[in-house]
Amino acid sequence: MYTIDAEFQRFRDVNLVELIGATGVYVIWDARAKARPTYIGEGNILKRFTDHVKRHNRRFAHPWNGYVAIIAGSTRDVHKYESTVVERLLLDVANDTDRKPQVNVHPGHVSRVLRFCRDGMLRIAVSGYDPLIPPSEATPLTRIKEIKVTASADGDDSYDFTCDWNLRRLRKPII
Repeated sequence: MYTIDAEFQRFRDVNLVELIGATGVYVIWDARAKARPTYIGEGNILKRFTDHVKRHNRRFAHPWNGYVAIIAGSTRDVHKYESTVVERLLLDVANDTDRKPQVNVHPGHVSRVLRFCRDGMLRIAVSGYDPLIPPSEATPLTRIKEIKVTASADGDDSYDFTCDWNLRRLRKPII
């Protein structure tokens, strides 16, 4: 089983020095986000944040809040591929649990997920904070949340996954 560890920290808890040159996954909750994240992304974290400000300033309401996980990777340059896999699987979990981000357009890379689970099961171990919970409600995870992935038995370039997330809790409207 291949495992990718993703320890999500709140934006406010991350030291800027840690993000310089770091590759990973981030979940943006902008000022309008109440129950669903605004965006799930991956890449060189500081560069991607700058790109979002330059290109999508109208799509993200300030201030931003959210989570970031630096993906270290097991070997050189693997961290980029691992980050794209974590992004794709978080998007899958978000979609299946009624937490689909409002701004994401690209669904992520299925082929990269399949590459990691070709020889067996792929496991994503999420620790720190649950990136699919609004930061205003954030509490540290007491145990690791998992996403387990296997290639589909029918061989049609798809995969099956299970996860520890439940359907999003609906909130009572404020009257």
